[in-house]
Amino acid sequence: MRTFLILGSLITATACGGATEGDGNGTTPGDDGARGAASAKVEIRVRASTSPVSHDDGLAGQTPSDQRIGIRRLTLLRSAIDPTPLVVFDHAATAVEVGLNDQDDTVVATVPVAALKAGNYTIARVSVTHVRYSVAATMHGPDRLVAGTFNNTQVLSDGVLLDGEQRNKGYYRFSFEVGGSPVAEQVGDEGPLPRAPSSGGITTEIADTETAYVFPVDVGVPSKIAGDAKLTFEINAHESFRWRDEPAAGYRTGVFDVTPTSYEPVERFGASSFRLLAELPPEAPSSNDSYTCPPNGTINCMPVVPMERQHLCGGSYAAWVKKNCPGVRYTY
Repeated sequence: MRTFLILGSLITATACGGATEGDGNGTTPGDDGARGAASAKVEIRVRASTSPVSHDDGLAGQTPSDQRIGIRRLTLLRSAIDPTPLVVFDHAATAVEVGLNDQDDTVVATVPVAALKAGNYTIARVSVTHVRYSVAATMHGPDRLVAGTFNNTQVLSDGVLLDGEQRNKGYYRFSFEVGGSPVAEQVGDEGPLPRAPSSGGITTEIADTETAYVFPVDVGVPSKIAGDAKLTFEINAHESFRWRDEPAAGYRTGVFDVTPTSYEPVERFGASSFRLLAELPPEAPSSNDSYTCPPNGTINCMPVVPMERQHLCGGSYAAWVKKNCPGVRYTY
């Protein structure tokens, strides 16, 4: 049995402020930033799904009835040793809490397009502040078994404003509820962090004061972006709460068993799979005199639009095509 809940790899995306480059101390991009219209913005959001996916880890699992994570900062790197990573946004103490329930769709930041730095980014680092979740469980008391809900909140980084109180890494609060009323509670300051630091392509990076999730991406930021843009993290959280069944008396396979002071060992928690979708359309030629009609036919602009076709689906060139090329049709 475990007397604390061990959290696993959670992925998501990121907070606010504005894009900076360097060591996180606020240096700004140079002239090779991804320039766009002065008012153009990049919207960064997290979209969640619990559609079934396969699990081959030999653990028991369930999809939490509710799960959320606090996102503080998003950093993009060209390589693992990038000396000048791009801090896309930083919410500091006031992280954005993102839902990981099915169909949750949360905007975590909006930054100017002009603040992004052109380049090919291969690694994302998402700094996280806390996690909350609720799962079905069975409480083993002295004389009976009670079915209910196990709720847990745990702080993963220092300097977190949580429910109006300043908290540091390690703070946790869990309860067992029956019919919406708590029958057992515990609060402390030494909740352990993930036991398996890597799973599903995500590595949990734990420093003295902060926890972050690091994972590979393929994001090409062009030197010029046509209009507004999007970065969307798609997270699958199907049966992402993973624990190891124990052969104790009265315990059942596939049931998360707890007592008033302990519970079965939780091996992982968070994303079952993820992907990052980047919609950063490169700007078309600036002069209408240089525009030419694409071949007659239908241009497929259904998501996800590949980078090489994005300038055909939005921005000034797409508007020109729709007005001047009668043989070209669009599908959205």
